[in-house]
Amino acid sequence: MLIFRNANIWVLAVSLIVLPKTKADIYDCDFFDTVDISAGQRFPNGSYLYDGLLIPAELTGIYNSRILPDESKEKVESHIRGCVCKLKTCVRFCCPHNHIMRGGVCSKNMTEEELEEHDPYLNVTLKDGSEVTRHFKDELIVQWDLPMPCEDMFDLDNRDEMDQYTLFENGTFFRHYDSVTLNKREYCFQHFEFESDDNTTYIRIAPHNCVIVPSRTAQTVVIITSLNLHGKCFLCYMLCLFMGYLFLLLDLWNLSFSFCLTAGYLGYFFVMAAFFWLSVISLHLWNTFSGTSHSINRFLPEHRFLAYNTYAWGMALILTGITFLADKMVVNEDWNPRMGSEGHCWIYTLDWSAMLYFYGPMVLLIAFNIAMFILTAVRIIRVKKDIQNFAHKQERKHKLNSDKQTYTFFLRLFIIMGMSWSLEIISYLVQSNETWANVFLVADYFNWSQGIIIFVLFILKRSTLKLLRDRHNPKPTWSVASSRSRSRNTTGGSLNHFTRTASVT
Repeated sequence: MLIFRNANIWVLAVSLIVLPKTKADIYDCDFFDTVDISAGQRFPNGSYLYDGLLIPAELTGIYNSRILPDESKEKVESHIRGCVCKLKTCVRFCCPHNHIMRGGVCSKNMTEEELEEHDPYLNVTLKDGSEVTRHFKDELIVQWDLPMPCEDMFDLDNRDEMDQYTLFENGTFFRHYDSVTLNKREYCFQHFEFESDDNTTYIRIAPHNCVIVPSRTAQTVVIITSLNLHGKCFLCYMLCLFMGYLFLLLDLWNLSFSFCLTAGYLGYFFVMAAFFWLSVISLHLWNTFSGTSHSINRFLPEHRFLAYNTYAWGMALILTGITFLADKMVVNEDWNPRMGSEGHCWIYTLDWSAMLYFYGPMVLLIAFNIAMFILTAVRIIRVKKDIQNFAHKQERKHKLNSDKQTYTFFLRLFIIMGMSWSLEIISYLVQSNETWANVFLVADYFNWSQGIIIFVLFILKRSTLKLLRDRHNPKPTWSVASSRSRSRNTTGGSLNHFTRTASVT
């Protein structure tokens, strides 16, 4: 019994001695601040000499798992790790020291010639804000055994202004173009082969980030907020058109009787707002080609959309208010809009009052739009002639072509809507003649088919379908978000080769 008691005491003593040095986690040390020091020299006091750095015993530990970027754990073979980044500045590599990264994958060791010619230096920003240049192997600790941040990665080329970044001595990485701060779980550095302007290749250390895949909601927010002024106006126009036809459809299917007057006024409001937004678009197109000499340009770009909103929504609201007051106060039925009468949740269109409250404003807006599109077309012809007198002809020609495409887009849109509602107005004017009323019955079908026609002409195009296909089936190395494109030849997938989600075609 004495022998067993002594044996137990001996085991307990050994455990008390050994356990502090074999704990799985190092106190107050992030796993991503450690490296595998199993190959280092161990001293009797438990400290290690690794890569010329003496690591005290309290900063070492035995690990049998590793922490992945998503904070989950993965079982690995038991090994010794040291919290070296508390003692010396570290640089987080994707692959072993001398490997080259291609297409987001660790490729091969550099040859002796490549090792001699490659650029081994990194810029590191210190705590005091100063920036110093450090040799990646001689002056920094390379962490190459950490788990990869993700499967799909892209490189940053700091030759480009949009690819600028800052590496801090605590391991934090700051990406300038979107002001995002990354930790070591989200990025890594590696040797990368670039192509210079003279088509020669050279190797230097480049950061690699995870492919940015925002949520659908985030994509929608980015797309809407990154639209130009034309796009925002078009979005408001389509919203009004959708809401207007929604209430017309509810009336047609007898689904709005329970809130008939409300549905009628809302439908009227959105239809009129759609016409006002179309007039905003035609006015803005004319102003785009007319230069900066007109009084409308006293609004700054960020204020101009606010002015357009005030006009389009405000005028539609004023007309709706006038119609509402007339419906309540005008006694003579010939001048009363009679909203919700005759079994329809809409203005009564079988009398001349509809011309006053509905078709009349519509005729004026269509006439205004026609005038604006004609003036814009005339301006385009003049600008094409004037281009020959400018030194920077190519740049101006490129801008003109871009503006012409926008003009053509909205011209087609106006023709569709203007023609359909013009036929509707003619149908209203000849409704007392049964023969002509039957002839212009086609106007009703054409008017109701606007959505389908717009969808076919503007969505079912080869370029749009290709864009939608690429968006839903992106190539792994080409799905990074970017707000610009630039023709630059490199051998890898730089940020400039991707299409960021904030851009809109």
